[in-house]
Amino acid sequence: MFNNTQQQIFPARPTVRPGLSLLELLVVLTILIALGGIVVSTLPGMLKRTQVATAASNIPEIDATIRRTSLLSQGKIGNRFDALVAGSDSLDGNIPSYIGGAEIFETTNLSVADVGALREIGITELVPAATETINATYNSHDQTPVEIGSDSNVCSLSDDSATTLLPQDWNLEPAENAKYIVVGLGEQCSMVGAGARAAFSESPVHFSDSREQSPDDMYSRYLLLVEIRSVDELKSVARYVGAAIPGRDGIHSVSKELEDYYTD
Repeated sequence: MFNNTQQQIFPARPTVRPGLSLLELLVVLTILIALGGIVVSTLPGMLKRTQVATAASNIPEIDATIRRTSLLSQGKIGNRFDALVAGSDSLDGNIPSYIGGAEIFETTNLSVADVGALREIGITELVPAATETINATYNSHDQTPVEIGSDSNVCSLSDDSATTLLPQDWNLEPAENAKYIVVGLGEQCSMVGAGARAAFSESPVHFSDSREQSPDDMYSRYLLLVEIRSVDELKSVARYVGAAIPGRDGIHSVSKELEDYYTD
């Protein structure tokens, strides 16, 4: 036997383990491939879950912020929303093809009373959409805001869609002699920015899990519903109804988004 001195001079050789055998490599590769298949198959569901969670968080926050702004500003909800209709120095009422919802949207001409009602809640200008655009979300409403007037044609829900969507998604029965206009919470909105009065640091975007609804190809800002109800020939009243999620088929609420998620 070696003494301590000899052990220090001649240390024991470490045990060297041979590399993985071919069989072991095949087992490891099989496990990795199986795990990769599981991850890939669950990615669409994870993506959808994340998007639904984001929308479910954004919509109540947007809604609460607008209502709080209205409360603190004597009923005014903000100005310079995206009109969703094309124009340059006016609003011609043409809804561009990149705005989802051709089936449920139509254009409505504002009366003098309607213009006055919108002014009461702070809406005096809208940002017209470009007829054609390269980027539907970020470049669609980058034009100069225009003042609304009795010659303005705005985006609104058709009577049939209002009758169906409002009770279903917002638990609201459409009022008689009312029109429901739809605007977007875009980057030029008075509620967006870094100023002291800004309610949002930036305009949020809804990212869908559908490749047919890319923010590049379809307008994906969150939408606002505003009711304008005619009291008589000379007077109308306007009020904010709620926020909505944009989609290929128009708009829907968070409750509809959740319902679609759990039933698909």
